[in-house]
Amino acid sequence: MQFKKILVGVDFSEDSKKVINSAVFLARLFNSELKLIHVVENLIFPAALDDIEPIVDPEEFARIVKTVEEIVEKASQELEKIAEEIKEKEGLKVKFLVKTGDIAEEILETCESGNFDLLVIGAHKETFTGSLLLGNEAEKIVNKARSSVLVVKGKPLTQINKILCGYDFLPNSIEAFETAKEIAKKVGAEIDIVHADNEEIFAHIAHIYESVFNKKVQMLKQLKENTEKEGIKVDFEIIKASPDKAILEAIKDFNPDMVVVGKRQRKDIKRFFLGTIAMKVVKGSPVPVLIVRRR
Repeated sequence: MQFKKILVGVDFSEDSKKVINSAVFLARLFNSELKLIHVVENLIFPAALDDIEPIVDPEEFARIVKTVEEIVEKASQELEKIAEEIKEKEGLKVKFLVKTGDIAEEILETCESGNFDLLVIGAHKETFTGSLLLGNEAEKIVNKARSSVLVVKGKPLTQINKILCGYDFLPNSIEAFETAKEIAKKVGAEIDIVHADNEEIFAHIAHIYESVFNKKVQMLKQLKENTEKEGIKVDFEIIKASPDKAILEAIKDFNPDMVVVGKRQRKDIKRFFLGTIAMKVVKGSPVPVLIVRRR
C-alpha cells in the first residue's frame, strides 16, 4: 500500500512532536503529501456556532464565540509555523487545517472527504489503558476510520530496523504484510511474521489439528521464501495464544520498531467495535502500531 496522502492529528500536547516526526518520516519514504489538522473542541456548543440559539445571555455568548475564534487563530498560526518548518527542512508538500467541533468526528470526516491513505495520531499516557475508556477520541478514531491508522506510542518512528506483522492468512492481514514489505524495502528492515495458533476447535481431533497446523507451517515457509527472494530478511513464528496475546508476546521477544496489523472494514462504520484484535494490540503495544485497512 502506498501512502500518498497523510493526515496528521496535532493536539499540541507533549506527544505531538512524536506524531509529527513519525508522519514526516513516512512521508519521506513514500513521497507523501502531508496535512496537519487540529480540532478545537466546542464542549458548550456541539453544533455550529451560527446555527444555534444562545443558551446564555448575549454578552456571554459573544465572549465565548470570540474565545473560540481566538483559539482557532492561535492554532492556525502554530500549525503554519510547523508546516513551514517541514517544508523548509524536508521539502515535502504540507498543508494545515483547523476545525471546530467533535475531535474524532471532524478528523474522520476530513480524512474520508480528503481521501487520505493514512491517518497518524498519538496516544497519551492516559489513553489505551487496561480499562476501556468510552469516549476517548483516539479510540473512536481507531475503531471508526476507513483509512489506515498509525498510532504513535513510545518512541517516534525516526528509523525502522524491525517490523512485527500479525498474519492470519486472511485478506486484511495479507494487505498488512504487503504494507510491511513495502516499508521494509525502503528502509532495509527485517520482518517477523507472527501467527496465532488458536484452533482449539480441532484440538480433540488430533489428526485434523495436526493437518491444519502443518498446512499453516508450509504456507508460512513459502511466504518466507517468496519474501526473501525480494531481498527482505524475514522470519516467522507460531504462538499458541489468541491473536492479540500472540502479537504482544512477540513484541516482547522481537523488540520491533513498529507493529503492523490488518483490520477488516465494517459495514456499520458508526458502531464501536471494542475489543477487536487491532484495538487490543494498540492498547498493549509499547511501540507504534500501524493498522492497515483495505480500501
